[in-house]
Amino acid sequence: MNAKRKSSPPRTARESGVKDNDCCQAADVVGLGTCTVNYEALVPKLGWQMPKVLSQGFEVAPGGATALSLIQLARLGVSTAWLGILGDDVESDMILETFEDEGISTTCIEKREGQRSPFSWVAVTPKGDRGTIVFPNVLNYLTPEKVGAAMVGCIDSSLHFHTDVASVPLHTTLQAIEVARAADCFILTDIDTEPTYLVEEAGLGRHKELEAILKKSDVVKSCLAAATALTGAGTPDEACRILHTTYESRYTVVTAGREGSFLMYNGEGWEIPALGPKAVDPTGAGGAYFGGLSYALLRGLTGEQAGYFAAACAAYTCSRVGSLALGTLEEIDVILNGTLEVAGAEDDGGE
Repeated sequence: MNAKRKSSPPRTARESGVKDNDCCQAADVVGLGTCTVNYEALVPKLGWQMPKVLSQGFEVAPGGATALSLIQLARLGVSTAWLGILGDDVESDMILETFEDEGISTTCIEKREGQRSPFSWVAVTPKGDRGTIVFPNVLNYLTPEKVGAAMVGCIDSSLHFHTDVASVPLHTTLQAIEVARAADCFILTDIDTEPTYLVEEAGLGRHKELEAILKKSDVVKSCLAAATALTGAGTPDEACRILHTTYESRYTVVTAGREGSFLMYNGEGWEIPALGPKAVDPTGAGGAYFGGLSYALLRGLTGEQAGYFAAACAAYTCSRVGSLALGTLEEIDVILNGTLEVAGAEDDGGE
């Protein structure tokens, strides 16, 4: 299993013999997963609670669990790259500009003429409740063949590989994970959406592909809704223990918004509290947590320490409005040191 394949913590510095390639400049962390532009409206209540509401605020910014985890890592000083396909529209221009501003490599991104880039409609209430509709669009053209032909070199040279179960076809995600395993990358997978819906209704893939993705990941992070659907358990600790036993990942995390998160590492578990009294806007908290956890593991932290660092990243994001409210190392350290009261909560489910 994964614990046998990895006999030591993830490498903390690039080792000699890194394979350069023409597609993508070498990066310590690469991701193939959801990357969208979020059109986010602040509303008094969610749409299904009222037939029509007036927006109290509006923001447009990149989002998606994998993309936000890479941006979080970049702000913490880690070299990152996103692998995927975009359209030739205003959304792709915004995503590419943001990546370039954050120092994220864009050299392994294909732009498809005449196609729409992924985007999302997000509604958030002042209490932090949220509803999201994702339009994958051109991501449907991201095939296993594209991973094999164009992205192998970039994955080969990385230390961590990030992906999510949310919008990319599962057979493509599985192919990328196989490439990452062959390169001995540390694989982190975020279950960002209720998986039964994705398989049985959205047609993103098959159950056996989902099972293979989770069994081949070193880290499985799930929001509580997805974990409950997979396990039947209603509490973060119970769901986390079942996932950890079933898929035998080195790390398993279940996030539950204001209830905090539960993390297991090699059979031992910790309850990680949500930091701060309340969340202003949970959008982006899942990606922040995901990126923070990856950073902690790259720096040699394990177990409870890694969980608290990830929770601090999520707390910083929740204390501000917008998916790009991601902290720097200095800002996260302030939260960990308890010198700043923030409105914190881990991932409510999604991004």
